[in-house]
Amino acid sequence: MFNNILRLKTGLKPAKIIIVCLIFFTILSLSSIYSSLHQAGAFTDQEIFYKEIMWVVISWIVLILFSLINYRTYFDLAYVLYAINICLLIAVDLFGKSALGAQRWLNIGGFNFQPSELSKIITIFFLARIFASETNKGFFKGVIVPFLILMINILLIVKQPDLGTALVLVFLFFLMGFASSNKKRYFVALIAAALIFSPFAFNHLKDYQKKRLIVFLNPNAEPLGAGYTIIQSKIAIGSGKFFGKGFLSGTQNQFNFLPERHTDFIFTVIAEEWGFLGAIALLMIYIFIINNILLVARYQKDNFAQLLLIGMACLFFIHVFINIGMTLGVLPVVGIPLLFISYGGTHLLVSFMLLGIFLNICKQ
Repeated sequence: MFNNILRLKTGLKPAKIIIVCLIFFTILSLSSIYSSLHQAGAFTDQEIFYKEIMWVVISWIVLILFSLINYRTYFDLAYVLYAINICLLIAVDLFGKSALGAQRWLNIGGFNFQPSELSKIITIFFLARIFASETNKGFFKGVIVPFLILMINILLIVKQPDLGTALVLVFLFFLMGFASSNKKRYFVALIAAALIFSPFAFNHLKDYQKKRLIVFLNPNAEPLGAGYTIIQSKIAIGSGKFFGKGFLSGTQNQFNFLPERHTDFIFTVIAEEWGFLGAIALLMIYIFIINNILLVARYQKDNFAQLLLIGMACLFFIHVFINIGMTLGVLPVVGIPLLFISYGGTHLLVSFMLLGIFLNICKQ
């Protein structure tokens, strides 16, 4: 049925849509990461680039494997996987590897693995099962209890610290909650309570997180400190103009003015090299993928599958919206990678897992 629906809407089967888009993302990701490491004509950090190639190959294999696993398996394993993820986050706190002032990684066989990224997909399983299991559970059992259980995960991630991923999980809870059969006023009440107490949370932020919020309001407050990256990002994006400067020709990128350009600020590299036209083309492909996921969700009769797809679409949208927003300076910098493009093995792996699940739901 879904194949016929998508043929009418797009002229293509969902599997073909996903494969074509992922091939485009893979090429753009590798070329952008190569460019971000190709400083002033000398290719540096070759190990990073080759690691990304390896992660891309593994991610494509994972996509195929997850497309073969019946999505109902995640309904049965949701609680078990959530408990395992909590154990991994505790292991990060006890034995994790530190870098750039954060302790977020476990070293497994020479590879750095980030359990907080895995939390995103497991949170979608967990919330989809809870919200799909029964209807009209009431405010306490249907909203408060799941939120308190999820807070265990969120607090462990905040402790790393990884405020960006913690916020993503909070957004997933409310967006999937609104999409569920629970009464909407329950979630509105919880949001109102969170907004009332949010000013008190500012005092518990790390110093660098406070600086990011201050810089968000006024980047020129620390032009050579916390505001430097945002200022350079805006300069790079603006200098790309309509058609861009061309591959390996971005001055802010090639002359090492822009920090973190192969990870959180890779959109800046794309906008500088390919201009407004390239940035809009990238956004249109993101919209195309998210729209097709929601289209399949719309025609689902299985509540669990529907919530899985909605959670997947919400996660993709959050990543794109926040990452591009922070590179443009319209949102605070919170360390969210650009979907399918930024350097990072765990993030890429999780994204391909989700699309593998999407393909399986389409086949069932």
